[in-house]
Amino acid sequence: MPRTDTPGDAAAQAAKAATAATAAGLTAAQAHILAAQSADPSYAGHNVGQYIELIGRLDTAALDEAVRRTLDEAPWLRSRLMARGGLPRLDTSAAADPVGAAVELVRGQLACPPRPELLNAPAGSGPAPDLTGALLVTVGPEHHLLVQYFHLLAVDGYGVALIGRRIAEVYTALVEGRPPGPTPFAPVSVLADADRAYSGSAAQAADRRYWTGRYADRPAPVSPAGRAAPAQDTVRRHTVRLGASDGAALRAAARSARVTWAEVVLATTAVRVSAQAGAREAVLAVYASARTAPGTLRVPATAVNVLPVRLPVRGADTFRSLLRAAAGELALLRRHQRFRGEELARELWPAYGGGRVPGPLVNLRPFETELDFGGIRGRVVSLASGPVDDLSVSAAAEPGGGLRLDFDANPALYDEAEPARFARLFTADLAALCRAPGVPVASLQASPVHH
Repeated sequence: MPRTDTPGDAAAQAAKAATAATAAGLTAAQAHILAAQSADPSYAGHNVGQYIELIGRLDTAALDEAVRRTLDEAPWLRSRLMARGGLPRLDTSAAADPVGAAVELVRGQLACPPRPELLNAPAGSGPAPDLTGALLVTVGPEHHLLVQYFHLLAVDGYGVALIGRRIAEVYTALVEGRPPGPTPFAPVSVLADADRAYSGSAAQAADRRYWTGRYADRPAPVSPAGRAAPAQDTVRRHTVRLGASDGAALRAAARSARVTWAEVVLATTAVRVSAQAGAREAVLAVYASARTAPGTLRVPATAVNVLPVRLPVRGADTFRSLLRAAAGELALLRRHQRFRGEELARELWPAYGGGRVPGPLVNLRPFETELDFGGIRGRVVSLASGPVDDLSVSAAAEPGGGLRLDFDANPALYDEAEPARFARLFTADLAALCRAPGVPVASLQASPVHH
C-alpha cells in the first residue's frame, strides 16, 4: 500500500529545492538529501556511521594528528569538535560488554536529527561543521574504537572509505617517522561540476530514456511485509558473518557463472524476497556510487545514488541463470548510474512518496574492511548506512574469504524478530543455492517460489 505521510505536492517541492541546491554548488546527491532533510527536519535516518576496531599499542597523539591532517585535506568535512584539540575520548571498558556499550552510545548519536542551522551552510563552503564527527572509545587495554559518524549531506559510504584509508596511511607514516605522501583527494567541486555538466546533457537524456523504458510498466515493489511505510529514524538490525568455508562455496558458485560475490548476494535477495512475497519478480533498490566522471573517484563527499534492479524468479530457473541475469542488470545499472533515483522515483512511483526508489534495498559494499594502522589491524564495522524503507541486505567481503551480511528492517513494518528470521532464511537459501547452482531454484530454497 502506498505511503500516505507525504502531501501530494511534496515531491514537486523537493524537486524544486534540489534544483536550487544544485545551482548553489552542492552535488546532485547533496541537493536531494538537503531537500528531503529540510522537508522533515526531525528525521534522523540520513545519519550514518561506522567504527574501526584497533587492537594493539595505539599512539593516540599520532591518531589525533592523522585525523586532523586528513580533515585538513577535505576541509568541507571538518568538525568543530576536532578544532577544539583532538578526538573526543570515551571509556566503556568497565561495562559488561564494552564494545556493545560503545555502539549503543553511537547509536544514540545517530538517532538525533541534525540541528536545522547546520543545513544552511554559506554557498560554496560545503556542509556545515558537526554534520560529521569522530571520537575514540577505549574498550579495554590496548583496545580502541575509532568511531566516525556523519550525515549523508556531508559524505557517503564511498567517501568515508576514502577518509578511513587516508587516516590509516597518515597514521602509519607518522609512527614510522616519515612524512605522509601527497593527498589523494580531489575537491568537492569536482563532483559538483561533473553534476552540473551532466544536468541537461545528452547523456542524462539517454539515461532517462533507458530507465523510463525499462520500467515503463511501473512494476509495484515486492515486499515481504505486503505493505509500505515511511522509513524510520532507526532500523532493526541482525548481522551474520559467513566464515571462510561458506565464503569459498559462495565464490565457487560465482565462478561457475563468471560473476562476483555481489551478484550472488543480489540474486539470493531476489530469491528470498520473491519467495516470501509470493511473486514472480523482485524489484529491488540498489546503491550505486554514481562516480563515473574524471576525478570523481577521489572526492570524499556525497554522490551516492539508489536505482532499481528487476529480476524475474521462476521456480524452474537455476541459480546460475539468475546469477547471469543479475550480472546483466548490474552492468546496465552501472552504465546508467548517474540518473538520479529520486527523480525516477517521483516519475514512476509517486504513490510511494516519491523520495526514493521503493522496496527492499541491496547495499553491495566493495570497500576495504581491514586497514593497516602502522602494524595494527583496523577492522571496519558499519553501524548504519542510511534510510531503509523496507528491508535492507548489506554485504561486504572480509579478509580471509568471509562475508559480513547486515540485515536491516524498518520497525514500522517488521517486528523485532524479523531481521534474524529473514537472515536465517536468506543464509539457508544462500548455502543451498551455492551448493547446487545448476539445480532449479524451487527445489533448493528454504521457502518455495510462487508458480
